[in-house]
Amino acid sequence: MNINQVWQDIVRNILKQDIIRLPRGMVTKEILNYNSTIDMNFPFLNIWQREIGTAFRYAEAAWILSGDNRVSTISPYSKMIPEFSDDNVRFYGSYGPKIVDQISYVIDTLAKDDYSRQAVINIWREKPGPSKDIPCTCSLQFILRDDKLNCIATMRSSDAWLGWPYDAFNFTCISIYILLQLMHQHKKTYKLGNLSINAGSQHLYERNWEKAKLCLDNLSPSIGEIPYWMFNNGQEFIDYLWEQAHGQLHTA
Repeated sequence: MNINQVWQDIVRNILKQDIIRLPRGMVTKEILNYNSTIDMNFPFLNIWQREIGTAFRYAEAAWILSGDNRVSTISPYSKMIPEFSDDNVRFYGSYGPKIVDQISYVIDTLAKDDYSRQAVINIWREKPGPSKDIPCTCSLQFILRDDKLNCIATMRSSDAWLGWPYDAFNFTCISIYILLQLMHQHKKTYKLGNLSINAGSQHLYERNWEKAKLCLDNLSPSIGEIPYWMFNNGQEFIDYLWEQAHGQLHTA
């Protein structure tokens, strides 16, 4: 479950598709009901042809876990992200407020029952109105098995080029926060397990086909482990993410 290999397989499988789809008039190849699984201990996609915004990767995870939805707090890390705000002030579909509102429920649910199947965070907005920021993720489910915390993300839509590399990191960081809080508040010891992303539509837009092809030639070893064992609680981890984001921004 090397994240680089998993992502390359996604791209390769999509590019093999012969049928073209036209969501919102944009030429797209897709696979329906696609599942991908990675080891959350190594969540950094590091194929050099797919240039990842390192500062943004850390900042987005910290921003989500801080419960933020303001354009001003995340835009320093991404020039294009303000385009998805309807009013250039807030994001309608931000994950942070929904996650922060429900995360204590998830932690308490897992603390009471190691085998619970009810530790679910709902991210989807019921009956969303017109917006440039409709959430791609419907829900996150957290399951403890064999003393490992696993995450199952259910997505209505997943852009393999633009979104998946960041989603895999963000969902991992959310899982780490829950893991740390479980251990801090309830004095139990767990490890990180796997992240599974179930996408209703796993796709690539035509504008990214050629760039994606360039990423298929070489397999980089999966490196980059988040040292979550260094932190005593979830807030320390959020602080670490912000520190990494600021440091990467200033050295870029």
